[in-house]
Amino acid sequence: MFIGGGNVQQTSDKKKLVDVLLETGKIKPDDASSWKHLSNIEVEEKLKDSHMVSGEDIARAYSAVFSIPFISLTSSNIPREVLEIIPKDLAEKYKTIVYEFDKQNKILNVATSQANRLSSDLGDVLDELRKKKGYVIKIAVTTEEDIQKIIALYSKPAEASIAEIPVKVASTLPPPAATGKTVDLDKMNISLEVISKFPEDISRKYKMVVFEAPHPSLIKVAVVHPEDKKVQEILDFVREKNDIALDIYQADEHQISRAMKFYSPPKEEKIIAPPPSESDISPRRFMPKPAVEQAPKEPQATEPTVLPTPQPEEAPEAVVIASENDLDKFLDTPIKEVIDLEQFITGGNVPKIVAAVLALAVSQKSSDIHIEPTEKYSRVRYRVDGVLKDIIKLPLEMQPALMSRIKILSKLKIDESRVPQDGRFDAITSGHQIDLRISTLPTVHGEKVAMRILDKSLRMYTLEELGLMGRNLKILTENTDKPYGIVLAVGPTGCGKSTTLYAILNRISSASVNIITLEDPVEYEISGVNQCQIKPKIGFTFANGLRSVLRQDPNIIMVGEVRDAETASLATHAALTGHLVLTTLHTNDASGALPRLINMGIEPFLITSSINAILAQRLVRKLCPKCKRPAHIPELVQKEIDEELSKLNFPRPYQFYEGKGCPECDHGYKGRIGIFEVLPMTESVENVCIARRPSSEIKAEAIKEGMITMRQDGIIKALKGITTINEVLRAVAV
Repeated sequence: MFIGGGNVQQTSDKKKLVDVLLETGKIKPDDASSWKHLSNIEVEEKLKDSHMVSGEDIARAYSAVFSIPFISLTSSNIPREVLEIIPKDLAEKYKTIVYEFDKQNKILNVATSQANRLSSDLGDVLDELRKKKGYVIKIAVTTEEDIQKIIALYSKPAEASIAEIPVKVASTLPPPAATGKTVDLDKMNISLEVISKFPEDISRKYKMVVFEAPHPSLIKVAVVHPEDKKVQEILDFVREKNDIALDIYQADEHQISRAMKFYSPPKEEKIIAPPPSESDISPRRFMPKPAVEQAPKEPQATEPTVLPTPQPEEAPEAVVIASENDLDKFLDTPIKEVIDLEQFITGGNVPKIVAAVLALAVSQKSSDIHIEPTEKYSRVRYRVDGVLKDIIKLPLEMQPALMSRIKILSKLKIDESRVPQDGRFDAITSGHQIDLRISTLPTVHGEKVAMRILDKSLRMYTLEELGLMGRNLKILTENTDKPYGIVLAVGPTGCGKSTTLYAILNRISSASVNIITLEDPVEYEISGVNQCQIKPKIGFTFANGLRSVLRQDPNIIMVGEVRDAETASLATHAALTGHLVLTTLHTNDASGALPRLINMGIEPFLITSSINAILAQRLVRKLCPKCKRPAHIPELVQKEIDEELSKLNFPRPYQFYEGKGCPECDHGYKGRIGIFEVLPMTESVENVCIARRPSSEIKAEAIKEGMITMRQDGIIKALKGITTINEVLRAVAV
């Protein structure tokens, strides 16, 4: 029924509540006769007092009286801003709530448990709302119990109002422990098909059973401890994976144990086929009952429908539906702009929100995703071309649900939020196969998560494409062409060291050499190279792996990182025994690597004998070629640049550039490139190192011999219009 103006009238002056109840067999003819003169409200009160019929029977009767639909709100998930269209005091007074709002067509879907008042004061209230707001109001009738559950949502914290996007969040529903309903399972005769909707091992472990499935989108579950967090996680998982409503009842533990007998079919029956595996089960709906042929002599049991639930040996967070890793198929729509992400956030489906955040990050060529709770909201940020930028703000109440979903995908512990955790998972989007490295961190406002995106679909870069040129390129290639020694790439986390080593491997790889890598993680796969993923938890560390690799007759070894003295010692030994070793170290510049290795306990004479060259690097943003323009440089900066360029005998005048910003790039930059310094192990550098002099003296000696520093390499790239001088000064300290 739609309200277009005026009060709602009963469809027939003759048909009353008592007539409908009599026609449907809910009351006896004698009662109907004696109540004929009573009003609908009086009949309703008598029915409630006598408990002759249920609240749902009364609501359905009113549905027939007024020709309006009946609706069940037990599983409704109503956004706060929709709910508050009717204020709480009016909702309580008239037992009426808004459960859905079509903004585009301005259709307000209203449910009431007091349909008898539609032709009086409630009708006036709704008509006034229609006149003031211009809504078309669509009315449905429901039970008073359902109305009270929805009214309880008004008392939930209203964090959602602070976010920029209205969101429907599953956590706004009352938890199973709050239902207060009980069931006597000893009086139940539960069919195998119904009870098997939860696997037996899950039911036994968490002490809960399905005892009734009255509708394909509703099941009733008996639980011993509905308030238990782990049980609630399991039930939330089932609800989310199958898109169904769960009606939770509390039951005695002994009754649950006795109900387990219903998992065993009668003796004369036989289960022919094994229950379906998780991959065979539709994650969004119940499977239809399969057709089973009857054997001539022995009847076959129908194969029960099993809901996707966590396996007993795994926590619920460890279960991942493989099909959901294909983000494009899972989302069924491309995610290219923030507005596309907003649509999924408004929908409130947490798995799809996480998938959309990932898909948008890949679309925008992000290297990292940060989801961070603050005092008033959660924010999503992407790191694009090395710089973090805000993407969207979310209600703070969404953070736990998002964290749980990410932990499920990463096989982390959902119930552990006190300590940091690390994990990973794979996904596919827009034809890109990506590997995501997950790191959680507890903060004062809740857990935050950082996700590193590794795009395995990207092609290998050449050294020239990475930004190596001139003297730096010549020295590096000469030292990587040697059959032995160490080539060390240094710099902070995220500066592109691994990418540089991959480019070196790709250049020197051939059928005539045996190349083995030890990595954490294996970021990209290289044809013809034996790549190993280290696993410290089981003792497969860089050091242990390197010992094994040396027994594999390698020519070239890549060690992802020198993390300790043992790995440094083994790498040095490998280089001195005729192997070319490529590895990385965390230092600020090339000269700083030598004192660092000495501090690890490696003798200076072994270091200088084993190292071929040290490459230090940073990443700077590249100017967009379509919108770059000449830039004016402040006088103070100009003096610094003059000083640096004087060491290189660089001729004046010279011109720097900046990005204006265009539709192609949005902010003047597009992509990143490396700036480098390459320190070869010469005799003079050897002498300074053996004398255990500080890194500043080692650097000064290398510059005397012609080393181009990272700062100078960056300035040269800025003069060529590849980047800006501001980017160079930001990336490299004086």
